[in-house]
Parts: sequence; structure tokens; C-alpha cells
Amino acid sequence: MKKLKAYYNIIQGSQLTLNPRVSVLRHNGGIYLFDPITRTCASLNDAMLAFITKPNNVASLKKPFCKDLNGLMDVTKHLCELGILIAPEDAEHNVSHCMPNNSDSMMNLAIFVTTKCNLRCTYCYARGGDTEKTISKDILRLAMDHFFSTINSSTTHEKERRKTINLSIHGGGEPTVEFAILKDIVEDFCRRARAMDLKPTVGMGTNGTYDDSIHHWIIENNINVNVSLDGPHKIQNRLRPFLSGKPSYEVVIHNLQSLVKEGRRVTIRATITDEAMETMEETVELASQLGIAAVHFEPLALAGRSTSSALSRPDAEQFAETFLKCFLQGLKLDVDVYYSGMRCFEHIQQRFCSACGQNFCVTPDGNITTCFEVLESNDPAASAFFIGKVDHIQGRVVLDQMRIDKLNQRIAENMEACKGCFLRYQCAGDCPVKSFRHSNRDLYSPDHYRCHIAKRINKQLIAWLADGVIETRDVEQTRVIALNHNII
Repeated sequence: MKKLKAYYNIIQGSQLTLNPRVSVLRHNGGIYLFDPITRTCASLNDAMLAFITKPNNVASLKKPFCKDLNGLMDVTKHLCELGILIAPEDAEHNVSHCMPNNSDSMMNLAIFVTTKCNLRCTYCYARGGDTEKTISKDILRLAMDHFFSTINSSTTHEKERRKTINLSIHGGGEPTVEFAILKDIVEDFCRRARAMDLKPTVGMGTNGTYDDSIHHWIIENNINVNVSLDGPHKIQNRLRPFLSGKPSYEVVIHNLQSLVKEGRRVTIRATITDEAMETMEETVELASQLGIAAVHFEPLALAGRSTSSALSRPDAEQFAETFLKCFLQGLKLDVDVYYSGMRCFEHIQQRFCSACGQNFCVTPDGNITTCFEVLESNDPAASAFFIGKVDHIQGRVVLDQMRIDKLNQRIAENMEACKGCFLRYQCAGDCPVKSFRHSNRDLYSPDHYRCHIAKRINKQLIAWLADGVIETRDVEQTRVIALNHNII
């Protein structure tokens, strides 16, 4: 009775309540707690749920509710330390103080080398190869001048933070088909970075059909490559044939094997159509056999060439279910299987990606876009994501600061449609361009299709983690707490 009174005084003295940022999820008959800030999850029973949601309920402290008073006090203390249980006066506080101090400056340089392409992918969002535009030296020089001038004018703090600087090479086509220009871009970027005492890193998205001379250049210059491979030969050759119609599978596999042989950590990116979904598990098995480290699955985006083909997106629920099977399969085979909306293991963030105002991406036409999927001025999404132009006539870069500011405001706190979602502070509204394309051109209304996938996948991962089916991934401070059901 003395212990019970002491415990009562602890609870009543602090007037604890469940932090509003914490979600309680019901999934497949189980009850789970998820805190996005500390990335803590736990499995609950009904009694523990009743206590956590109403810890000040005096009646609940009477026996037989409390079987182990000391254990319950320890749980309460631990939940308070994590910020899961808080004083009511703190309940009004939002999570803004926990958010990373993301700069609104454009810190990421991307160059779209060319729209030329040696493949004719049936779903290409950029209609690669339909036109043959290649970025000019004048546009490149002016774009580089402008980008590096923003670093020169940065504060001392920002310069210190930018010890490394990244260049992303993309294509509305395949960048390696303009290899001479590609080499010049990388050389110029690295030279400028080193002159400013910065460490340059270069990443490139490629269809993986380049020749051996380009392979040697990739290795010698330590280029990080992300190779598109949609699956086994029957899918790859069907969806990603050469311009001539010949199959591309064997060429891509050869280059993947060469990268692995050189000791590179290789990631493949697979676009999943309704047709390709049945081969996802086979793709993970293939990756394991090849020694590929990671497989990135993404459902088809309805843009570009896919809008005029017979292709369709996979059913959202079926894609999520198949992905989860592949995730478990990957754990067994030591292959990292992921999806861009798989965020429950990640730190909280303001934005889903850097398309929300932080990218400085230069197209062959000299347009400045923040989104890798928006390259052409006739794309309706250009009205939201084109933020400027390289004016080679006047020799300067002209930016639309109002448009940049608007993109910068697409942060988790401003996503009204996401309020109440357990994934809000990791997902931050999901992909902005897909929101724009699939929700009546509204940046703030997420694509319901992708929302369904993200919620289904992340809810299951949280449940698996809490139940011990999977272990925490290699992300700092992701934790599972054991809320002993026998103490209540």
C-alpha cells in the first residue's frame, strides 16, 4: 500500500499524458506504439494501452490492474525519459524543435547531360531518345559558375558543413552516350571543388549498357552508379529494349558483374509495372546471385511514355505485400531491399526529398529544375519545379525566388493532409512531383496510391520490429522497447 501511494504521487505530481506525436497502431490483431522522434516502437496489450493512453487514471492503479508496481514504475520512468509520456503543458509543443536544421539553400548540383538514349524503355518518364538535345559548354560553364559562387558566398558555418560536395549525373536519356561531355563535366566539377578545399563526390544514374572503356573510367574516377534493371531477362528485355529492339539484359548483367568484381557496392533500381510485380522476388534472388548489395523497387510513375502505353501501375496493396515478402527475403540473402516511402527507420525530416527547393538541376535546354523527373518545359509540372534558366545570351543564371520559396514551404508541418498520420515526420508528404501529377496539381495533397503503399509497408515493419521478427537496421538509435505485459 505504501508503494502504491508513492507511485500514485509520482503519477499525480507530474500529471502525465501520451505525447501527441506518438501513434498507437492496430495491425493484424496486434497493438503497437510508434514514436517518430526517437524511432521507438513497442508491442502493447489492451491493459498496457489503457495505461499509456491514460496514465493518470487513479482507478487503474487498483489491484488486480497492477501486478508488478515496481515494473510499472520502471516503464513509466523509461517512457518519460523517451518523451513518450509527458506533462500536459508540454502537449501543445510541436516537433519543430526536433527537426533537423535544414538549409533552404540549393546544395545539390545535378546535370542532365542529354536526352539521347540507346534504349527505348516502354515507360520512360522523360521519353528518352524522342529528342536529341545535349547540354552545351556555355550552359555548363554558367551553371557551374553560379553554383560554386553560392558556396563562395556562404557563411563560415555553411562552408564548414560542406566538407564534401556532390554532383549527380542524370539523363532525360542515357548520359554515357555523350561520354566526352560527361567526362568534361566531372573533371570540371572535381577541379572546382578541390580548389575550394572540398571533397567532390559524383553519382550517376545509368541504364548500364555502356562499354568497357566507360566502365574503366567509372572505376578510376570512383563514380557511384545506380543501375536500372527491372528484373530477370523476360521483364528487362520487354520493358527496356535497345532502340533497335534488341534485348539489353545481357549487357547490363555484364556491367553489373564487372562492378561487383571491382569491389563496388552496387544498387539496382527496378521500376515495377503490373506485369513486373510477379518477378520481384526473382529479382532479389538474382541480385543475391550477382553479389548486388541493394535493390530499390519503385512502382511505375504515370508520366511520359507510360501515359501512352498499355502499361499500368501495380495494385497498391499487392505491391506492398510483395515488397514486404522481398524485404524479408533480402534479409535472408543479405540484400538491402528498399522503397523510397519506407521511412519508419529514418530520422525525422522536414522534406521528403531535395526537390522541395534544394536541388539545382540543369537540363540540356538550360532550364533549372529541382526535380529529376521534370525536364521539359511542356511538362505541366514545370510550372511548379522549374525555378530558373541559364541565360547564355546574357551570360547569367536567372532564378525565380518566389517559386523556390514556395517549394521550400512544402515541409511536414505544412502538410495538412498528413496530420494524424503516424509517418508524417519521416515521409513529409511523400514525393512532391507525384503529388502534383496525381492530385490535381496540388503540391500539398499526397498521391493516395503511394500513401496506401507507404502506410502498409511501414506499419508492417514497425509490427515486425516490435515483435522481434526483424532486427533494427543500421540507423543510429532506432530502438525497440519491451513493455512487459505481465506487469499489468
